[in-house]
Amino acid sequence: MKYFKTLFILIPFIISAQVGVNTDSPHPSTVLDIDSNNTINFGGLLIPSILEAQKSLVLTTIESEGTLLFVTYPSGVRCLEIYDGIQNVWQKINCLNLDPVILYSEDFESYVDGTGINSSGGSGDYPSSVSKWILNDVLGSLASSDYVETQSGVLEANDTNGPIQFDTQSIDITGYSNISFSLDISGSGTLEYNPSLHATDDTNMVNDYVNVSYSVDNGPFVTITDFNGNGNANHTLLPYYLSGGAGSAPYFPNDTVVFTGLSGSSLVIRVQFQNWAGDEFFYIDNIEVLGN
Repeated sequence: MKYFKTLFILIPFIISAQVGVNTDSPHPSTVLDIDSNNTINFGGLLIPSILEAQKSLVLTTIESEGTLLFVTYPSGVRCLEIYDGIQNVWQKINCLNLDPVILYSEDFESYVDGTGINSSGGSGDYPSSVSKWILNDVLGSLASSDYVETQSGVLEANDTNGPIQFDTQSIDITGYSNISFSLDISGSGTLEYNPSLHATDDTNMVNDYVNVSYSVDNGPFVTITDFNGNGNANHTLLPYYLSGGAGSAPYFPNDTVVFTGLSGSSLVIRVQFQNWAGDEFFYIDNIEVLGN
C-alpha cells in the first residue's frame, strides 16, 4: 500500500476591502461604516473608557495618532480625547458639562480664634496646623497690639501699619475649564484713602486699601482693579471716605469679589490689605475656587 502525502503551502495574502457593520453596502469613502440600525433598536459606537491614571499605561507611538479614548478624571470630569502623535500628548476634544466643582474653599471656621500673626509672629493654629494659606507681614510693621487673626470664623486684620499679604496655597486646576474664584471682603471703622498719597501708599500712615490678585502657573500676580467701581486703577476696593474731607459711615464698600474665565494648571489667590488705626478693621471670609 502506498501512502501519499500532500503538502499544502499556505501563502499569506491581504484582502483590501471595506468593512460594514449592520450594512452590506458601506459608503465608498469609508474604511469602516457602522449603521446605527440593529436587530433590536438603534445603537452607537462605544469608545474605550479609562481612568486618568490609566492613560500612562496606554502604549502610544507616532503611529497611534487619532486614537480615541473616553477619560474620567478624579474630579468627575469626563472627556473625549484624541492622541496627537506629533506632540505626543492626549488632546481633549470635548468635556462633559458638569456642575462646577469646588477646587478650594476656606471659611476660617476650623481654626481656634487668634490663628494668624501678630507682633510676636505666628499665633493660635498658625502656621503649624494651617496648610491652606500663608500670611506675610511685608514690612514687618505689626506693632504690639496689631494682628491678622481668625476671630469668630473670619480672618480679621486690625491696625496693620503697613501691607499684609494673604496667599492661598497653590491650587491644582489641571483638567478644569472656566475657573472662577470669589471671596467676601468687608471693613469697619473710619477707613480712609487719599489718592494724592498713592506714591507712598504702604508707608504714609493714612491710606487703607484692599487688593485682590491672582497668579496662574507661577506667573506674575495680576491685580483686579476698581472692582464694581469701588476701587481705582491701582486698587481693588477703597474706602468711601476721602482723608481730609467729610465722611460718614459706612466707610467701606463691603463686597464679594468675583473673577471668572481662568485656565491653567495652578492658581494662587493673594489679598493684600492695610489699615492704620486701632478702630479700623478688614475682614476676609468664604474664599472659593470653582471649575468645570
